Amino acid sequence: MPLIFQLGKSILAWMIATLIILFIILMPRDVTYETSTGNVFEDAQYHYSWAKHKDSFITFFSYLEDNKSLGDYRPGYPNSELLSRTLKKSLAIVLPALILSFTFGVLKGMMDYRFSKYKLWSYPAKGATWLFLSIPDFFVVVGIQLLLMFLYSIGLLPHITLFGSDNFENVILGIIYLSIYPLIFTAKMTYTSLEEEEGKDYIRTAYSKGMSFKKVVYIHIFRNAIIKILQHLNTISLFVLSNLFIIEKFTAYRGAGFYFMEAVYPGASFVVGQSKDLGNAALAISYTVIFTLIILMVHLLSQTCNYFLTPYDPEEDAF
Repeated sequence: MPLIFQLGKSILAWMIATLIILFIILMPRDVTYETSTGNVFEDAQYHYSWAKHKDSFITFFSYLEDNKSLGDYRPGYPNSELLSRTLKKSLAIVLPALILSFTFGVLKGMMDYRFSKYKLWSYPAKGATWLFLSIPDFFVVVGIQLLLMFLYSIGLLPHITLFGSDNFENVILGIIYLSIYPLIFTAKMTYTSLEEEEGKDYIRTAYSKGMSFKKVVYIHIFRNAIIKILQHLNTISLFVLSNLFIIEKFTAYRGAGFYFMEAVYPGASFVVGQSKDLGNAALAISYTVIFTLIILMVHLLSQTCNYFLTPYDPEEDAF
């Protein structure tokens, strides 16, 4: 299948998915409250109206066209400035986390495979992979924070700010938090891909010619396994971005994920007669487009790498 056609399908899927998300964000939230004597809340009913839904689309895009801006987060502080500042903060931990998780995940997977014949290395390595893939990231983050506080209490570490986004250690910790699960996942996929290649004919041929195990792994097996590994690049980026919202909210790292959650979450409490509309729909939509665009770019990169690394099969074009 031509590369342009593959990329075009991905871009079209992104556009459709983004429109669906915009459809949900701009959905009217008209609620009718039922109260008893004394204005005590009894029940609430939601009423959907296609006409109001359409009007919300028209109103939003008309505002963009007329004002040439995304509005204000607060008086004197435009949404565009908040977007720029928070995206820089988030990208400062997202991009290094993506690079580190993929690079060191592949290296760990290769080491696990190379030393899989030695029980002294195999059991701890497989156990660590199983452990980190089994427990939620939240518990790992809490465990790291408790460990750092304990080491500080006994004098082995200087004071480290665990919450916030203004200090250098906040960025380092954010990168570590975001990298843990994707790194272990990449290592697992790398190990599995290498293991699937080892029984094939070209590997047995290489061994029969007297080639060493090290050369077979790094020259033959890895070169073919990297194609399968790159297919999971999009999944790795999804792990990092999905964890971003949780990590930023939990650690008070005021980046794009933190303010996106603030924009789309109307709050757990309500007042009878109060509107449940989003407080800042423009900000929620802007973050949505940016996050999905990052996922699209990683997916296009993965498709491009797979296209040039995968051997051409003329029979595939016949179907």
